[in-house]
Amino acid sequence: MTRKPARVLLLKDARQKLAGPSPAPRPQRRLIDFIPLRLTAVSLLGVVAIYLGVLPSPDLAPSKLMVDASGLIDRSTTGSVSPDAEPIRAKFSICASATRINCVVDGDTFWYGGVKYRISDINTPEISQPACERERQLARQAQVALLQTLNGRGLTLEQQEWRDTDKYGRKLRVVMQDGHSIGDALIARGLAHRWEGHKLNWCG
Repeated sequence: MTRKPARVLLLKDARQKLAGPSPAPRPQRRLIDFIPLRLTAVSLLGVVAIYLGVLPSPDLAPSKLMVDASGLIDRSTTGSVSPDAEPIRAKFSICASATRINCVVDGDTFWYGGVKYRISDINTPEISQPACERERQLARQAQVALLQTLNGRGLTLEQQEWRDTDKYGRKLRVVMQDGHSIGDALIARGLAHRWEGHKLNWCG
């Protein structure tokens, strides 16, 4: 076995001293080390999704996630579907011609800006095909009452149903004035009833 000269060994030892101690080898990361970070990221995404309404909150009861059979939403517990209220700014008349822009059909239906609207939280007597003379008279009164109200001030349209339109293509909206549905005033006068998915008998 050939031995290295002492001079070579001394030079190698001097270089090692000048270079300092060798750095410790970096530990290898295992897949398990990334799991907590991944779980944290997933948890944060879940919280954001619940906040934005993409996912239902786990503490919501199933009843709060369902809409009743009539398709109506109780605003007193859930709030309006559409947070943006559309102001009504027009002069209305009774619909009397084929061209309908801003006019009232009956106590719960009207045209605004050439679009047909159905007041979604009430139902009023039928004006076109009344079942009796009493219903015909009430329908006329409801029509005039709605006309007078729509020509008032501070009116807005709010969507409070999950549907935008009904099966006839009418926009479903609640007409609000000073924070209250105008349907409440019609109900108080006996000219409308709360819409609960079926019509009441006005001839009884």
